[in-house]
Amino acid sequence: MADFPPLSSAIRNNLLASYKTQRLIDDTTLRLASGLDVSSALDNPDNFFTSKALKFRADDLSRRLDGMAQSIRALEEADNGIQASLELLDLADSYLLDMLERYNAGEFEFADGAPINITPIRPNAGDFIGYAGSQDSGAPVTVTNDGEDFTLAGNLWKRLFIDYTITPDTVLEFEYASTTTPEISAIGFDNDSAFNNDSDRFFLNGTQFIGVPYSASIPTYQYTGAGAYQSYSIPVGAFFTGNFDYITFINDDDLTPTGNAMFRNVSLREGPIELAPPAAAPLQEGYEYILKQLNQLAEDAHYRGIQLLKDENLEVIFNENGSSKLLIEGINGSANGLGLLSGDLNSIKAIEEEIDEIKKAREILRAFGTTIASDLGIIQTRQTFTRATINTLLRGADDLTVADQNEEGANLLALQTRQTLGQTALSLSLQGAGSILNLFA
Repeated sequence: MADFPPLSSAIRNNLLASYKTQRLIDDTTLRLASGLDVSSALDNPDNFFTSKALKFRADDLSRRLDGMAQSIRALEEADNGIQASLELLDLADSYLLDMLERYNAGEFEFADGAPINITPIRPNAGDFIGYAGSQDSGAPVTVTNDGEDFTLAGNLWKRLFIDYTITPDTVLEFEYASTTTPEISAIGFDNDSAFNNDSDRFFLNGTQFIGVPYSASIPTYQYTGAGAYQSYSIPVGAFFTGNFDYITFINDDDLTPTGNAMFRNVSLREGPIELAPPAAAPLQEGYEYILKQLNQLAEDAHYRGIQLLKDENLEVIFNENGSSKLLIEGINGSANGLGLLSGDLNSIKAIEEEIDEIKKAREILRAFGTTIASDLGIIQTRQTFTRATINTLLRGADDLTVADQNEEGANLLALQTRQTLGQTALSLSLQGAGSILNLFA
């Protein structure tokens, strides 16, 4: 074993002090270089792991901030769609108002495809007058559906004033049904209240086949519907012509007046059905084109696949575990979803009703826009709060691990001074020991 020269206690103490000081200088230099007072679990386990947990939560909240920012963009896109949809609704409203003005100016008629050579017979109950004297019991006729449907029940002989000239081209059309067969059920024409046994009528139904003359043989137009409505188209002009004041309806049932005769959609026309030339149809097509653009707009107003105007929902999560969230429910911003154009614009009433629907659609979009604005404010508030929370968490983590640069700088300067003084003391100790050795030498 090698022999080391003995050291005095002064030299040994100076060397040990210098070593400890250098270790402290190294640790302080590391803290200054890394900026951390606790850089590993070995330095301070509690502070190290608590700091890590705070930073992990800050990272989770930072990712939620990204989601909030994207949600704001989705709301902005929905609002863009709402504003554009409102502009289209204003355009549709102006279009319909223009249609009304053009109609009032006589530029077109609401007669698209409707027959123009048909005279509908739509009576009120009070329009029916007794016919054939005592043959009529005097009971009223039951009229429904604005005169389109009327029923003779019991012993009723009635006439309606029409003042119509029957030509060779005149056709009588109607639907007839009977649930209880009377003695005689017929339809015809006359110029007064007297029943003179003329033949200007047609047998429809009944159990009595004699006593009343008809223009056509009894089986020609005899009812076979067994309680259901049966359609009739009688070419009256082929049997007789002339001017007639009244159209007559007979439901004769003297013995047990329980039979009935039900008529609906009674009308007279001249020749084949003539349809009015299409006039309003192109105008409706223009309106439908605007609604088509509204549908496409609702389809296109999306951000990263989120379509709030297509009845989709948006969920915004605020905290790290997902327990705090906001659900934004979308609406159906299409024309159908807003209740527009449920039927044809074939009358002034239909156009006015559609204008009212546009007003309702406008209110729906505005209400949704207000909801979006409120939700946007909530998200922005949570953004501000989350940023502040992240800053607090990071500062708390730094409080546990970050070194005080000023304090560590002062410590380093003091240690360097101590090291310098120690080295001076060690040098003096070595010089003293050398002088003693020189004396013995």
